[in-house]
Amino acid sequence: MRGKLEQPKGLIELISVELERIDFEYGEFWLSYEYTCPGGEYKSAMAIPITNSKEMTNYFFKELLNEAKHLSAMDEDESNGIGLFIANKSDTMLPIKNLCQRVIEMQGIDEPLNESKEYIDLSTSGFHFKDSSQSLSDKDFEERFKIFMARAKEKMSQGYYTIAADDLEKTKILCSTSPLIYKLIGICHRELGHLDLALEMFESAMEFGDIEQETFLYLAEVSFFLNNMTHAEAILERMLEKYPDNIRALVELANVRYQLDKEYIDILDKASALDPEATGKNILQTFVFKKQSHRQIKPISIDQASRMMEMPVHTISLLAGRHRIPIRTSTDHDAIIFDEFELKSWALVYRRYNLLQDEIERVTANPGGDSTQGMALLP
Repeated sequence: MRGKLEQPKGLIELISVELERIDFEYGEFWLSYEYTCPGGEYKSAMAIPITNSKEMTNYFFKELLNEAKHLSAMDEDESNGIGLFIANKSDTMLPIKNLCQRVIEMQGIDEPLNESKEYIDLSTSGFHFKDSSQSLSDKDFEERFKIFMARAKEKMSQGYYTIAADDLEKTKILCSTSPLIYKLIGICHRELGHLDLALEMFESAMEFGDIEQETFLYLAEVSFFLNNMTHAEAILERMLEKYPDNIRALVELANVRYQLDKEYIDILDKASALDPEATGKNILQTFVFKKQSHRQIKPISIDQASRMMEMPVHTISLLAGRHRIPIRTSTDHDAIIFDEFELKSWALVYRRYNLLQDEIERVTANPGGDSTQGMALLP
């Protein structure tokens, strides 16, 4: 007599797949996918080598099984024992295989890819196996564009900039001349620390007609941190031709000119005459006193700094501890280093625009406060 058959427990259900990007140079394309398995519900992505549609499809399902097995914390013997498998493989295999075949066929296209309707369609395709109304492949280009934009903005609001950038790249395929898309991609790369890419995207946004104040500021900021002060200066001067009373731009321009060893106090004076409160706030938030150029610094001790600025050593120590004063650290030890030029410049600006006393009162009133707030420690 045959025994009772055990009900398999290791079920995987593929919910959706979506083509992320195609890279013919490296001979691969990327699929993102959602699925459930004993370990929970997941969204992931994988690169699939471009060979033939059968091999590509088998590769996808094999890697999906391996990933699900790992996430479900099953070793090989245990997973075989409970029958780990994809429950809806027969329903999902053909759409995925057809998608793979379309990728293969795109390799021989003659026209530029960004002008090919077939490529645009393929690059923004996807299938939802539980709810066909959510399948991208069943929607027109305008609907897809709206979906990608909405998803990207939601992910940006949640801080998921990598995922948001992927969706924005798809909107760029659908509408390659929208300055807003380039700016949003630039913001994602800026937040991720990809400054070169952010610079390229902000410049593209302006080439396509973006003249918004924040775009000028983003471009100048990225140029600043890439140590391209001349470019930052040119961008800010262009901005101030259109928006002459923008306090942030004036303070940023003064900071760039300070970095270039040019006169800058007159620009801060102009900003202060327009709005002293906003000028002070922007100096506190954005003015970088560390010289970005590789010049020879002139280190001085805390006692020398105290005499130079006519300020008690204890107060300087408190300001340094709260990172409210420009300081450096030695690469050999943890000692704090003051640079005479930077310290003089800091004191000049803070005294001239009535910021110094507030800083002193703030640190002396709360000497044990959060030392991570305020000006970042300068390496």
